[in-house]
Amino acid sequence: MKGLVSCIKHYTDAASSSYFIVAGEEKNAETRCMSSGVLLDVGEVIEFSAKEGAIEKAQAVTGSRGADTFAKSIQKNAKSLVAGRIYHTGTAEIDSVTEKLWGRITDAMLLLARKMVLGAPIVIRFHNDIDGASGALALYKAIAQAEKSGKGLAYKPNILWRMHGGVSYGKEDAGNDMLACNNYECVEKPLLVVLDFGTSEESNPGVEAAKEHFDVIWLDHHPLVEKFEGAKLTHYINPWNFGGDSNYTAGFLACIFAKALGELDTKDMELASFIGDYSVYSMPTPQSRKLAALLDLLTSDTRMVSGLRGALNPEDIERVLKDEKKSEELIAYAENRVSEMLDLGIKSVKVYKAGATQIYVADFEAIRINEQERYPLPGRFASRLLGRIEELNKTPCILLLHFGSFVSLRMSKGLIEKVELLKTLESVKSDYAEYVDSTGGHSNAASIKLKSERMKKEVIKLTVDKLKKELEPG
Repeated sequence: MKGLVSCIKHYTDAASSSYFIVAGEEKNAETRCMSSGVLLDVGEVIEFSAKEGAIEKAQAVTGSRGADTFAKSIQKNAKSLVAGRIYHTGTAEIDSVTEKLWGRITDAMLLLARKMVLGAPIVIRFHNDIDGASGALALYKAIAQAEKSGKGLAYKPNILWRMHGGVSYGKEDAGNDMLACNNYECVEKPLLVVLDFGTSEESNPGVEAAKEHFDVIWLDHHPLVEKFEGAKLTHYINPWNFGGDSNYTAGFLACIFAKALGELDTKDMELASFIGDYSVYSMPTPQSRKLAALLDLLTSDTRMVSGLRGALNPEDIERVLKDEKKSEELIAYAENRVSEMLDLGIKSVKVYKAGATQIYVADFEAIRINEQERYPLPGRFASRLLGRIEELNKTPCILLLHFGSFVSLRMSKGLIEKVELLKTLESVKSDYAEYVDSTGGHSNAASIKLKSERMKKEVIKLTVDKLKKELEPG
């Protein structure tokens, strides 16, 4: 049988290397992972015989005809994995954006499918919140389904999942991803997939480093920033470029992306994503509420996952979801803890008048009951606290929640036309450039990252003053 050595996973002992072979003829070629008693070179076309997952004999095939044949096989198998039918939700605004970006989605998925067929390593980074995790879970399910589809994959794809604690992709992150792929040798670059990261300039060094070593697919929904280099990537997809906005969440975008790999039900994950990012398209169901609550807890405190080895990945999340008793216990714990903290938060906020509305400032450290508890994370709690304040006051307002060297801002959507939150924070950064590291986020949910806590009070005061100026009449 003929085969193309498309990728090799090297070990210290060369005899233990894993070979990914695109084997067979054009019509029925499949990718296999095999060991070998002989040393093979990546890109080599071989005539071989195998038994029980191991290559017994192998001999290089001279000439280019074999390589040409396998090039066609690779493309054919990749295309066979990509679904051709566009997904519609029935909501006109969402579906209009999906139709515009569908071609970009299928192009990106064809790239991912090609890497799977080649056996190349694929690093998937997702933001550690409900939105990012829901999209990662959908993609995990789609890849697992493709693996079992019988469409040319006779091995478990080389996927490395990385839950990411921030919304920027730094040079160090790129370095870690390169290091993770160092023991692979492939006919093509490995693939990096980024889900639900921001569009800040802080990612530029990471983007520049990564694109030299990876093909990159970047799915996001944050407002575009002019100097963000990631937007120039071939497979950068953001609804803002297709007539949409941040209500078309990154998690939903990732669900659409997952559906391009095959038919699967992602409805609960879509709705959980909308819930997590307070999208106007949020239409909670009992199941999606449960999923959102669990994703919020698990991505905040991975200690809640018993038997966890290493960082949290979608396989761990699915394991918890399948344990109904454990899931109910975790949801009850999360609801009780948030309820207690909201009660404390309401009692401890400082209030500043700003025209017809009010600005609230809260210290997360003073609200947190137990410093050992990691749930809820400050940014997410800020959204919940704003919601509680809105319920009590019945008027739009702004909340600043500070913790360590961070200030998390949440603003009622009714104020978006009056206050350009991101521009206001950019102005704060400009005035206090020596102390502010970065700002960013959405039109009603953003943050300030300080270089230290040294001038935090002054930065908060300046931010409140600038917001008051925008909100006060005249």
